[in-house]
Amino acid sequence: MTRSVTMGGAVPEPGEAASVLPGMGALRRVLVVEDDDFISADIACTLDESGFNVAGTAQSLGAAMRFVRDNTGQFDCALVDIDLGGESCQPLAASLDGLNVPYLLVTAHSEDVVRELGFRAPVIEKPFQAVQLSNRLSGLFVREPQEA
Repeated sequence: MTRSVTMGGAVPEPGEAASVLPGMGALRRVLVVEDDDFISADIACTLDESGFNVAGTAQSLGAAMRFVRDNTGQFDCALVDIDLGGESCQPLAASLDGLNVPYLLVTAHSEDVVRELGFRAPVIEKPFQAVQLSNRLSGLFVREPQEA
């Protein structure tokens, strides 16, 4: 069964045949930036089950900025909620961009709204399935072929 990462936690999806494939994350180290304790814990569990390592978690913009500053090179990518307790994650996104660290934005907003806010990073909308999260994070590391 797949799991849904929801506003209240992960729940099994009835009748679902797909499952999270072990090792899809190839042990990538992920920074999880999410202001809701339950969602953060659910995401961490989902990442662990999908073969990712949680390098750290942050529940506020300030904590995330400190983690990035103090742990550069200690994580491969980030999963970032756009709204962190009423603060925009834009300063964090700019910092990650400057360090060339790939990240996936998490939001309850549509991708169109995210683009209107000025974000260009890939987006995953809440609620999402565990396998969707794993695939989207793994996709951050797929390189497009270079033109000759």
